[in-house]
Amino acid sequence: MVYDVVCAMSAEPGTWTSQSEYEGKTYYFCCDGCKGAFEKSPEYHLENFAEEHPGVDPTPA
Repeated sequence: MVYDVVCAMSAEPGTWTSQSEYEGKTYYFCCDGCKGAFEKSPEYHLENFAEEHPGVDPTPA
């Protein structure tokens, strides 16, 4: 399972084509709008996702 760290939607790996690399990890997004928001403020979205979803890794294993 992968999670969009902007809107917290989830999907099976390979479902979404919008993606971005950040600090050696690939993050996937439900749409280009979420990808753009992440690329403007990646730390904000990663911290917010971690606070709202403790222990959940948004990237595929």
